[in-house]
Amino acid sequence: MPQTMEKLVPFLSVIVLMCASASALAQATTSNEHPKFEFFAGYSALGETGSRVISLGPNASVGGDYEGQGFETSIIRNFSKRFGIKGDFSAHFNNESSRGSIAACTPVCTTVTQDFQLKTRVYNFLAGPEFKARNSTRFTPLVYALAGVAHTSATFTSPGPTLNLFLKNSENSFAMALGGGFDIRGTKRVSFRATMDYNPVFINDSSTGTRDLVRISLGVLIH
Repeated sequence: MPQTMEKLVPFLSVIVLMCASASALAQATTSNEHPKFEFFAGYSALGETGSRVISLGPNASVGGDYEGQGFETSIIRNFSKRFGIKGDFSAHFNNESSRGSIAACTPVCTTVTQDFQLKTRVYNFLAGPEFKARNSTRFTPLVYALAGVAHTSATFTSPGPTLNLFLKNSENSFAMALGGGFDIRGTKRVSFRATMDYNPVFINDSSTGTRDLVRISLGVLIH
């Protein structure tokens, strides 16, 4: 199993457990009203499928991905019982330190083994429709399709005695989030939300023109 997916297994397990508990929490509601606005905030994990390299310039690259941990927030304006427009922001961070072989040509090519650090950042600014299957229970499935801009950055540093390197690349790219999840109502004003989506980011440094990211979020919904 790829390392990225192994890190996502605990979060998938939480989602499965929450689904199982939904039936126990289900009960009838007496109102068909829906809140005009809903606010979400929670923990989020980002994974990437496949092994890629990150470009740090015309002639520089490093093996790595944009997986990380962070948070997600959103605001939903509901226009009916089942339809709303969501504005979504998420931020994911990863700091990785290691030791390995580094090759550089300046202009003479040199290969050394020394410590290095790779920092990646992914910020999503997305918006789009959200559809909820509101019903007479506490359990509410939902799906959404969002689009917008992602700001990504990668910084590579290796302050070694032989090579002293500092390389950074950042881009603003078109991004999407296609997925869904569910809400479990706890009180009249608070629900617990779990979502999972495919979050492609169309970064120019990718050989296929996209980074295939997967985003999982768990948090609280205020309505």
